[in-house]
Amino acid sequence: MKKSTYLNGFTFFVALVCLLTITLNMINGRFWLADFRVYYCAAKSFISGGQVYRISFDEGSGFFKYNPATLFFFIPYLIFPYKAASVVHFFILGFAYWYTFIIIKKFLTGYFFPKPVKHEILLLSITFGSILIHFTRETYLGNINILLLMLSCAALLEILQGNRKAGGILLGIAILMKPYLVVLLLPLLLRRKFLPVVYTIITVAGISLLPMIYPGPVKGFELYREWLQTMLIHDQGFPGMTSISYFLSCFFFPDLPGFIEWLIFVSVYVVVAFSILDHMRQENKTGADIDAGGKNLAFEWFLILALLPNLIKTDWVLLLFSAPMIGFVIFNLADRSAFAWIPLLVLILFFYSANSDDLLGRTLSHQLLVTGAMGMSNLALTAIAIIMFRQKKSTG
Repeated sequence: MKKSTYLNGFTFFVALVCLLTITLNMINGRFWLADFRVYYCAAKSFISGGQVYRISFDEGSGFFKYNPATLFFFIPYLIFPYKAASVVHFFILGFAYWYTFIIIKKFLTGYFFPKPVKHEILLLSITFGSILIHFTRETYLGNINILLLMLSCAALLEILQGNRKAGGILLGIAILMKPYLVVLLLPLLLRRKFLPVVYTIITVAGISLLPMIYPGPVKGFELYREWLQTMLIHDQGFPGMTSISYFLSCFFFPDLPGFIEWLIFVSVYVVVAFSILDHMRQENKTGADIDAGGKNLAFEWFLILALLPNLIKTDWVLLLFSAPMIGFVIFNLADRSAFAWIPLLVLILFFYSANSDDLLGRTLSHQLLVTGAMGMSNLALTAIAIIMFRQKKSTG
């Protein structure tokens, strides 16, 4: 990659946002990184032989909920005092945001819009601006969702470039951190790309065995048992206000059975599977080289990611998983001069990315969340991306 790809207006924009965020939070005494405190304290307790699960490391929902093997990723932070480790973690997240969008730009300009699109750096900056509220919340909490998006995007890029071993390993790490990302195996399995799947499984299995080595089999099995219990408790008590099931229970079916959430999840991804099969049928009919193009696979991958906040119970910051889709929509508008879409897109992005106490006030901001508006706006953005992708394919 050329040096100019890194040193450009977008890089300076992200750096400025990061510096302003950490400076303002420190000045206002809000540099807390509550979620990171949980990771840090859980790793510290793990090393000292203490309890990791079913103990709160911070006020509120300060429970460690990740796979026991993921503790090994947080142990390196322990060489720093907590405050210093927090600063290091913040800038790791800042780098991850920057690098994720660099990867997204590679997909947009390499697969979806190979012909130069005017003002690419500006469009990329607008895309980043569209998820700025999610960036602010994640860096405030110290959560790791952007790292998962970065790993997922990087994994696909490696696979499309023929580095299937590296792609499988990166995807395996992401799935280890958040098991629901296993749905990303769907397009790989349907397209018979088995090698990255094998490396993904090996990575998950290999890293998962680490607690059996240290602290040992007995304690390792106990950690996994407590983790599964924690996950069940977390799933039952988490409202998931961006999900379709939450929206339906709020406005249409107050007594919605719990199994409906799983039914929606399975149904949506069955539809996605049929869409993938249809892409494959078209590719076989036209003799397209899937690995040379990668356009369909990339869109399928990003579609699966974008739908996750609407299908599982999660914090609304996971809506940043739609960043590649938003980038596709914005670049498509510029590429085709489809300015008629702009008013609708601005309206939807308002509900998607304006949930801020500072911008709207605490009451309105809370109302925007509890009504499910953020989740439904994400669904609308995804629908627009699908429409534009099909239009682009039909017109070439």
